[in-house]
Amino acid sequence: MAEQEGENCRIWVHCNKKNGQSQRRIFTMANRFFEGAAHAAAYARFRPHPPQSLIDNILSFLKSKYTGALAAAADVGCGSGQTTWILAPHFNNVTGLDISEAQITEAIKKNKANNVSFKVSGAEKLPFPSQSLQVITTGQACHWFDLPKFYAEVDRVLVPGGVVALYGYLFPLPIFGEVSDQLAEIVNDTYKNKLKGYIQQGSMEVYLENYKSEKYSMAHYEDNIEIRNDSHYTDRDVSVTDLTGYISSWSGFQNYRAQNGDKAASDMLQNFQNRIMSVLGVSTAPEDTQLTLRYKYFIIMGRKP
Repeated sequence: MAEQEGENCRIWVHCNKKNGQSQRRIFTMANRFFEGAAHAAAYARFRPHPPQSLIDNILSFLKSKYTGALAAAADVGCGSGQTTWILAPHFNNVTGLDISEAQITEAIKKNKANNVSFKVSGAEKLPFPSQSLQVITTGQACHWFDLPKFYAEVDRVLVPGGVVALYGYLFPLPIFGEVSDQLAEIVNDTYKNKLKGYIQQGSMEVYLENYKSEKYSMAHYEDNIEIRNDSHYTDRDVSVTDLTGYISSWSGFQNYRAQNGDKAASDMLQNFQNRIMSVLGVSTAPEDTQLTLRYKYFIIMGRKP
């Protein structure tokens, strides 16, 4: 019989009897990750929320020189809203923007904050009056922007003393006792080797370079001083199935799927999951096998004079 659970489907297959007892094996149907607005749904379910310490860092930097009201903030390239809601307790109004209508649909569906709204918009023409925002954030997104145009819009809409914060995170580090390094190597191998040729330059600039190239510099602010912090992180307790789902949210994986079809993409996910389970050496099913994912964040900030 088939049994559905969340975004994934478990198929129970009755095998040959052993010692007079029927045996069952559990298979996770990886192609369930493709249903609906696949990429947006995967993003909404499997991407992390930024740590509170990162938002505190932005607010501390803002308030070190800005003493006005915290009236409005914008999160540009907001995806399905994970990077937007964390701003809500600190500003009267927060707007999440994304070029993808599917992502905005997911964000609106999940939104429970009265002071947060979402709009379909690119980063190069922001839908705000001049000098109307105290903070602009962009989390794991600005590598897709036309940065000179984005910076020009940031300068236009920020109030004097307002702050722009570019941030992102590295590959998640799976934590599971003595095999943690082996698990991390499987994640790295999938990105660097299995998806070689399908990863776009922007993705490499965040995951491999951590926005350290000159194009991301905030040196045109604060008398050529760049404010950078690489110390933030967040831990999430997830299942192996969730980790596999996170891989499905990579743009490189979506490119692979588009070019090779659902079966090849499903096979890649299943292979990834099998490798993880083999290293873990446990008897539980992937959806019942828990581990911790640590996301290490980096942030670059600048202040409008």
